[in-house]
Amino acid sequence: MKRRMLVNIKLLFVLLWSTVIVISMCTVDAYAFLVYRVIEFEFDPQPSFSELIIFSDIDFLDSFYFIQKTGHFISFGLLYVFVLNWLNNWKQALIICAVFAVSSEVLQLYFQRNGRLFDAFIDLCGIFLAYSICRYLKNIKRTMASS
Repeated sequence: MKRRMLVNIKLLFVLLWSTVIVISMCTVDAYAFLVYRVIEFEFDPQPSFSELIIFSDIDFLDSFYFIQKTGHFISFGLLYVFVLNWLNNWKQALIICAVFAVSSEVLQLYFQRNGRLFDAFIDLCGIFLAYSICRYLKNIKRTMASS
């Protein structure tokens, strides 16, 4: 019973963090969301999927752009940690997080936001870094246990 409750709590963390990601990515104005905590949604039933392949707006010298992309990187890295903790299976966690990363970019197009494959790439980099750190820590733990 305790184990089942623990699994449910871990799943709750995954669902809550996923909700935070979706809200932050789908609110109309990212700046208003981050600075003024304004959450507003506008649904577009016919988005332009060609926006996914726009790369001309990449500008890491723009501080707000850099903050947004850092948020992508960190939020998906944390999501991987939460999913891994819930499932205790690194392959499943990688697949779930990668699918969520790409899907979230497509979803943004329906909410007047700029969904970009480049952002999905940044999400995947955050996931991969979290994966690498978790594997490294697991190997250290295993090495210490066998000593």
